Amino acid sequence: MKKIYCLAIGLLVHVISHAQYTDSLVHFRELTFYSDFERETFQRFQKRDVDLFSLFMANGSLLPADKITGNREKFYSYIDLQDSETAGKKTEKRVKTLYENFHNKYLMKYELVNHFEDIFYNGNFNCVSATALYALAFDKLQIPYSIKEEPTHVYLVAYPDAERIVLQTTSPLGGYYTISDAFKQEFVKRLKDQKLISAQEYASKDVKVLFDKYYFGENKEVTLQQLAGLQYVNDALYKSEDKKPEEAFIQMEKAYMLYPSARVTQLLYYLGTYAFEAHKTKDSTHAVLLGKLARYKDFGLEPDMIVGEFVRTTQELLSGSGKKQQYEQYYTTLTNSVTNEKLKNDLAYVYNYESGRQLYNQAKGKEALPYFEKTLTLKPDDVDAQSLFIASLGQTFNTQGNYQDIIKSLDDYNNRFTSLRANNHFNAMRATAYLIQFHTSYATNKIAEGDKYKTLFESVANQYPDLTLNSELIGQSYSNAAVYYYRKGQVAKAKQLLLSGLKYAPNNYELIARQRMIH
Repeated sequence: MKKIYCLAIGLLVHVISHAQYTDSLVHFRELTFYSDFERETFQRFQKRDVDLFSLFMANGSLLPADKITGNREKFYSYIDLQDSETAGKKTEKRVKTLYENFHNKYLMKYELVNHFEDIFYNGNFNCVSATALYALAFDKLQIPYSIKEEPTHVYLVAYPDAERIVLQTTSPLGGYYTISDAFKQEFVKRLKDQKLISAQEYASKDVKVLFDKYYFGENKEVTLQQLAGLQYVNDALYKSEDKKPEEAFIQMEKAYMLYPSARVTQLLYYLGTYAFEAHKTKDSTHAVLLGKLARYKDFGLEPDMIVGEFVRTTQELLSGSGKKQQYEQYYTTLTNSVTNEKLKNDLAYVYNYESGRQLYNQAKGKEALPYFEKTLTLKPDDVDAQSLFIASLGQTFNTQGNYQDIIKSLDDYNNRFTSLRANNHFNAMRATAYLIQFHTSYATNKIAEGDKYKTLFESVANQYPDLTLNSELIGQSYSNAAVYYYRKGQVAKAKQLLLSGLKYAPNNYELIARQRMIH
C-alpha cells in the first residue's frame, strides 16, 4: 500500500491567507471542542492572539490545563538554558548540540499515532510533533528555519538560506501513516464524480497512481501554524481509519480553521459526506451535517440534492411517523446551518407545504393556513400550494358562520397574493362569499349592504366569466332581491334583477318562473 507520512501533509497544495479564516465552509461557532483549554486556545487564535505551544497542545486529552501551563514553563526555561549553554558555538555545532539535547531530553520513543502533548506526557513522538518541538525552540532562540514536507515525511531545515542544516526527527521511510485501499478508492471516486478527474483518466489509470497524483500534491514549505493544522488533519485521518467519521469531520474542521488549503478543503468535504452517510438517525446532528454539506456546491453538491435529502427526512419524520416536533427541530437546525438564501427558501417551501398538507389531511384547515400562506409567499405561482391553500380555506369557512369575516379574509388574501387572481377556484370562492352575503343582507332587510355585495359579486363574475358558480344560490339571491322590490311596487327594478340573475345562471328555474309571474 502507498505510504502517507506521519501527518499526510502531501495532500496540501494551495495556502489560503490568514485573512480567509472566515470562509463560509467552516464557522467558528459550529466547531466542537473536547476541552475548555482547546476552546480557549481557538478563541485566542480567532482574535489573532496565537500561542503556538498551546495550539499544538490543544489537540490532546492527556494533560489538564494546569499541567500544560507547567510543561510550557519548563520547556521555555529549558530553551533559555540551552541558549546560554550553546552561545558562542559555531552555527553547525550549535544546531547539532541543540538537536541532540532536545532529543535526549524530550523524545524517548517514536509512535506513529501521536499528539504533541505525548512528548510531555510519556516522551512519545512522531515526525509532526518532534518537528513542532524543534520549531518552537528555534522560534524562541531566533534561529531561522523552514519546515519541509515530502509525500511521506516532514522535517526541519535550520538556516535554510545559508548552511541548510537538516534535522530529521525520524527516518524518511519510517515516519508515515498507512491509509487503507478502501479510503484511496473512495477518495479517487469522489474526485471523478466531481469531475476533478476526467472519466478517461479514471478509466485508464490505476487508483493508487491517481491517489498519489491528486492526494499528495507538490512538496513545499509549511509554517508552524500550518503544521498545527496538519496535526489536526492527522488526527482526523486516525479517527476516519478507526471508523469514527463524525469525530474525524470535527477534527478536520479545526484543521481547516488553521490551514484552509485546497486539499484540506477536499478532505473536509470527503469526511463531511462520510459522516453524513454514516449517521442514519434523522436528528439535529444529521441536520447540522446536511447544512454544512450544502456549502460544497463547488464540489458538485447542488442545492437540489440538499432539498432531496430534506424531502426524504420529511417523509420519514413527518409523513411516515408523525414526529412533528422532531421534524420542526430538524428543520430549524438545518436552516441555521445553511447560508444560501435560495436554498433556505426551497427548504422553507418543503417544510411549510408538507406541514400544511399534513394538517389539512387531518381536517385542521385553520392550523394549516399559516403554513400555506408561507408557501405562497415563497412560490406564489405554485399551483399545488394554491390548491391546498384554497382547500384549507374551505375547511376553515365550513365552521365559520360570519360571511363578512370570511369576505374580509378573502379580500385580504386577494390583495396579499395577487397570483391567486389567476386561480378560478379562489375567484369562485370570493364570488360565492359575496353572493351569500348579498342574499343574507336582503333577507335581513339590509338593502344597501345587499346591493354592495351584489355589485362585488357581479364585478368578480364579469371579470372571470368562466367561473363555475352555484346556479341555485344565484337564483335564490336574485329572486329574493326581486321579490323585495316587487312588493315595494318597483316592478321594473324587480324585472332588472331577474334579468341580471339570468345572465349568471341562464337556465335557473326559479329566476325563469318569477320572470313569468311578473309578466
